[in-house]
Amino acid sequence: MIFITVGTQLPFDRLLEYFSDWQKNAGYTGKVVAQVGIGSRFTSNQVEMVETLTSEQYYQWFSQAEGVVSHAGMGSILSCLDYGKRGVFLPRQYTLNEHRNDHQLDTATAFKEKYPTLTFCADKQAFFIAMDALIDAENNTVSPISPQLNDELGRNIADYLGFKGKLK
Repeated sequence: MIFITVGTQLPFDRLLEYFSDWQKNAGYTGKVVAQVGIGSRFTSNQVEMVETLTSEQYYQWFSQAEGVVSHAGMGSILSCLDYGKRGVFLPRQYTLNEHRNDHQLDTATAFKEKYPTLTFCADKQAFFIAMDALIDAENNTVSPISPQLNDELGRNIADYLGFKGKLK
């Protein structure tokens, strides 16, 4: 099962449309559940859609997923690492009126190629390639992030944010 989440703030129809185009192109017939956000105009007969989810509902679907498709939000990224999920991320873009700034592009740049189970996509072609790889890897298990990598992740985030010294 693939779980798609666009976050809680805004709909993200470009992500959903890319997924739908990939799904048709790849002939993917597996179960798909998508949290699409309030105000989404996306429609599909191939995707089980809900506008919003409670935290409990979110983690119910998240934990069942073989793969996660998401905006480049920190919650989704960290959840994939914590729960040992493969993830495909498409950052929202300010120039496309998808968010109030480009912090998701910055996040994608900071995380790109640091974690082999997470793929950050810049465009539709990269998204299709990442989705194909996600499906090819469905039967390969992924472990949650190790304490050593978790410490490294914390240091990387602190460095990126400009914090100096030990975090308490």
